[in-house]
Amino acid sequence: MNRYVNQKLVTDKAEADPISFEIIANEKTRHLTMTDYFFLFGICMVVFWAVDPFEWRLGYRAMIKHFPIVAISPAFILALAGSVLFRKNRDHDKKHQDNYSLMITLSVFAVFVTIGSLYAKFVKGIDNGFLTMGLYTLTAPLTAWFVRKSENPVSLIKGILWVYFFWALVAIAMQVVHIGQAGYFHEREHLVIGALVMIYFLAKTNITHFFAMGFIAAAALVAQKNTAYLIMLLGIFYFFLVWGLQHGKKIKDKFLRWAFWVRAILIGGFLATLVAVIYSLVKSSLPTGNPEYRLHTYEIAWNKFLSSPIWGTGFTGAATEKFDLFTVGSSTQTLPTHSDPLDILAQGGLIGFLLWIAIFIILSRQWVFLVMQPDKQLKPEVVPYLHTLYFLIFSGFIVCMFNPILNNPGLAWTFWGSVGALLAVLKTPGSVMALKA
Repeated sequence: MNRYVNQKLVTDKAEADPISFEIIANEKTRHLTMTDYFFLFGICMVVFWAVDPFEWRLGYRAMIKHFPIVAISPAFILALAGSVLFRKNRDHDKKHQDNYSLMITLSVFAVFVTIGSLYAKFVKGIDNGFLTMGLYTLTAPLTAWFVRKSENPVSLIKGILWVYFFWALVAIAMQVVHIGQAGYFHEREHLVIGALVMIYFLAKTNITHFFAMGFIAAAALVAQKNTAYLIMLLGIFYFFLVWGLQHGKKIKDKFLRWAFWVRAILIGGFLATLVAVIYSLVKSSLPTGNPEYRLHTYEIAWNKFLSSPIWGTGFTGAATEKFDLFTVGSSTQTLPTHSDPLDILAQGGLIGFLLWIAIFIILSRQWVFLVMQPDKQLKPEVVPYLHTLYFLIFSGFIVCMFNPILNNPGLAWTFWGSVGALLAVLKTPGSVMALKA
């Protein structure tokens, strides 16, 4: 009887989602190809350039800052050649049309930024524009396309995240060795601490969950940067929220479910108050974050937006400003705004900003579906990796509020590449409804 039930469940799943079932059924016989390994090597170079654990400032050296493109290009070329020569995957692509609205939004935003930046470069002669922001946004659809073309996309996603994790450990080790010195992963906290959340979601027991949170907290503490502390708190909140939503869903009785959420809100409020009290006690010993500099540059960006609120400058302006409030510890007084959202608002107006924010609204909607119905995903073991990718994106969203990561080649690639890797295997409400129809 049990054998019959299990066989029927497998048959029903195969009929409901033939593509996903084919991937799962053939996973043991499908291995990563040479093209996949070329891609992983390229990703290794991309993340190394982005995390820059040895503080070589690889992303700021004109001659080599785009080297990761060279390293990863053979993988895309081979995948394209394979797609042309072997047309058998085209039916697979037509059936896998979920996430198209997000891909279109990403592409429209990228084109908007790129066209304005090209005008700035070749007509106005501005070299330090937003061309990197525009072109590297296309990393998301390109990565999604490549992963979907893989013989084993789930294993490829795992490989990508273990590359992130490896360089995160190297960056933490370097920070421990040079503790007390300049942050060895400042502006990259989302990549380092974000990659660590994978061990929490892969953990199976309360003890290993506790160990994972302790490791994340230790990584944030050795960084000695406010952004690192913020990402650590975001991680704890993320864990708590995922647990709460999934546990609350299991409670069938409405009264008991409301009681659970009342307790959860009270606990959350208590923890938030505790964090606020601790912050007030240690505030004087925390890094200041140079608010005078930041607020001045923020004001410049805000005034640009007010002068043209609909489309801004159309991304035809420079990505830096002449800083004249006071002399800073730099070889030049020409510095960035240090806030990607404000740059997008100033340069793209409401059009550019709404396109950009729409990306995260769509992602958030899909995240709720992942949390509430993880069983609808491609396979159970991919869910921890999906959460890790989501946290890399959400924490990157926080970091880019205070640092210009989307106009830096390595940091932009790792951010948008995470979005693409997520979309390649993420099942969304739209895809599930399409299968039912």
